Amino acid sequence: MPTETEITEITPMDEPSDLNPKLDQLAPGAYCKHRSWGVGKIASKDDTLGAFLIDFRSKKGHPMEFAYAAQSLKPLGNDHLEARILREPEVVKALASEKPGEFMKLAVTSLGREATAARLEEAIVPHLFQTEGWKKFWESAKRAMRKDPHFVIPGKRTDPIQYLESAPDTKAGGLEELQEAVGAKRVMDALEKLQKAKTPTELKQFAEEAFKLVDAAAQKIPKSQVSQVAELALARSEFSVVAGLPPEIGPVLKGILPVEPNRMAAVIEALPAGKQARFAELAGNQLGERWTELLFSLLPRASGRLMDAITARFKKATRLAELEGALDRLLRERLTHPDLIVWLCRNRTGELSKLAGPSLFLTALNVLEKEQLSESSRGSRLRDLLLEDKELIRDLLAPSSPEEVRDVTRSALASTAFEELDKRSLIGALVKLYPQVGSMVAGENRTTVVEAPIVSWESLEKRKSELEEITTKKIPANSKEIGVARSYGDLKENHEFKAAKEMQAVLMRRKAELEAMIVAAQGTDFSGVKGDEVAIGTVVEYVHAEGGEKKTVTILGAWDSEPEKGILSYQTAVAQALLRRKIGDSAELPSESGSRFKIVIQSIRAYRS
Repeated sequence: MPTETEITEITPMDEPSDLNPKLDQLAPGAYCKHRSWGVGKIASKDDTLGAFLIDFRSKKGHPMEFAYAAQSLKPLGNDHLEARILREPEVVKALASEKPGEFMKLAVTSLGREATAARLEEAIVPHLFQTEGWKKFWESAKRAMRKDPHFVIPGKRTDPIQYLESAPDTKAGGLEELQEAVGAKRVMDALEKLQKAKTPTELKQFAEEAFKLVDAAAQKIPKSQVSQVAELALARSEFSVVAGLPPEIGPVLKGILPVEPNRMAAVIEALPAGKQARFAELAGNQLGERWTELLFSLLPRASGRLMDAITARFKKATRLAELEGALDRLLRERLTHPDLIVWLCRNRTGELSKLAGPSLFLTALNVLEKEQLSESSRGSRLRDLLLEDKELIRDLLAPSSPEEVRDVTRSALASTAFEELDKRSLIGALVKLYPQVGSMVAGENRTTVVEAPIVSWESLEKRKSELEEITTKKIPANSKEIGVARSYGDLKENHEFKAAKEMQAVLMRRKAELEAMIVAAQGTDFSGVKGDEVAIGTVVEYVHAEGGEKKTVTILGAWDSEPEKGILSYQTAVAQALLRRKIGDSAELPSESGSRFKIVIQSIRAYRS
């Protein structure tokens, strides 16, 4: 694949005949998509250079030679969803907000087999909605699709949504399809179609026969696959609610499912993530007073969605103190996993805020180290949260004693859960919040400790702005690029992935450098300088001892060097030779050629009077 540099050196070339059909679709004004740069519009075609100029969102006027364009671009019709988002985002956003069903029809017909929830989110965020807006839209879209029998909604986020040109026949969505269904999955699909096609009154009439069919399907499921019985029980219960009946699972299903809370918890953990919270609530109701045992058993491996449901159940029963005690024991005994820690960190100001302390931070480090020994990738979300949430460390350590802060710092220094650059970034954040642990950090790595530089407030603000841009813009954009490149597969030959990872290393290294610089720096406005001798914050005039040529230099902070304006950092060789000299003193200054020449100081004054 040509690099950007190579593309700017395009030589005239003919259009290969076998690529002509595709090139015909890539005329000026047409829309297209590149797997790395996203959606673009072809601005012009230069036959002399043999290249298109394409306006991508992040690359306006990007040149791309004909052969490469034909190989790497996917033509999009003018009515394609992503073409319309690029051309008229406000119109498409209004359609998504006001008529989600019509929007989904456009999405499915445009994306075809790619019309999965994950792919649709990629197309929409952030071009139409931010993440929170997407969640609200997706809930309304699902409601609209459930009401329209033309849509077939899959159970998995990664499976395609379908739109049927003709509505299902009377058999589809009727009791006949449920009667003919074989296997738990088909029975659940038939139940869902039945709910779409019939009114609550009609469903109530079908209920007895439908429940018999569900029970019969459940009895054929092997004991080793009891989680399928749980899915059927959930489907039966939700059918009952729609039909206006009590949300029960019935005696047959209840007799198959385990009655011990610990065993029921294992069944719930084997369910798809989207069904765990719903079935946990259903199972809790079936267990009566033993519902707390079930939810306590679920805590160590609970996902964020399941934790929301568990917390709501304890809150409704006014028993949050029991949940807090159970979680506190899990944290002290380090019997948790990354998803639970992430949930606790993100909900650190909620009903369970008492758990948000140094113990939670220490547990997070311990859990990440354990995850390194497994093949699981669940720890990446927690690792990213610790490194990227700027307020997290401050909030978790706010109630800490000095000894607890030192314990956290020691654990962070000894942790093996982070790469070196990431660890330096984490330590830098700790030192910034608690300068008193700086000596501890210095003792661990004396070879990198330098005298704290004196800098102007202006230059310090520039460094902070650079860090802010890297942290909030460049690193998130790079992370997105890595995710896109990783989706192409074959990482060994994936040059885009390698380039994105190399850029990640550069950005993280610069982030760590800036954090260390900012933490160590001593800001000043150079006021209070007397001007009786050369010091930081003085303007010095001197003459060559032999030639009499006058020159004026201003000596400022470590990051303020602008030689063309006569501004020198006090750390430069010239400034070091002048420091502490007085009017009339002589000094030897280095020249650009390496030789030295003698000067005599004629005047000294404060930079800020």
